[in-house]
Amino acid sequence: MAKKKGLGQIVTDLEGQLNNDFNALIQLTVDGLGTKENSPVDTGFFASSWKASTQKVRAQDKRENHAPWSTIHKTRDAANNQWVDTSKKSVASQIKPRFPVPEFNYKRQPTVYIGNTAEYAGYALESPKVARFIQGEMRSLVQEAFGDKRPGRIFARTGSSSSVFGSYTQL
Repeated sequence: MAKKKGLGQIVTDLEGQLNNDFNALIQLTVDGLGTKENSPVDTGFFASSWKASTQKVRAQDKRENHAPWSTIHKTRDAANNQWVDTSKKSVASQIKPRFPVPEFNYKRQPTVYIGNTAEYAGYALESPKVARFIQGEMRSLVQEAFGDKRPGRIFARTGSSSSVFGSYTQL
């Protein structure tokens, strides 16, 4: 026979689920921002520098101080108006997330800052890619993280009808 849960256990279970969903949303956001589709990418350093923290994220890291991006040297080709790799040996742009996403507790840390640590983040954010992601895809990420994942349905009686039992609406 199934054991009945008290109100305290139900609250604990719900808080645990909210924490899991909260952390999933933060992870999905950082992962989504760290892609070529959602961040401007020349060397991959900017896309690799997204960080989630309980403190405001400071943009202070220089690409030249972090391998493998320190070995990438690109210059602007005036004829084609694009970046050209001028490294001694060709080094492709690389996206390697630099910061693991920590676990957060939505009750103790209700505010989480997601930002970029690259020194030139202010200039890179002028690209519309990040804004499109935040204003467009974030809605689906919130639904994915906080949406009901269980295959259950709840119906509530919303009034009487010609049938004996009344009509029901799915919640």
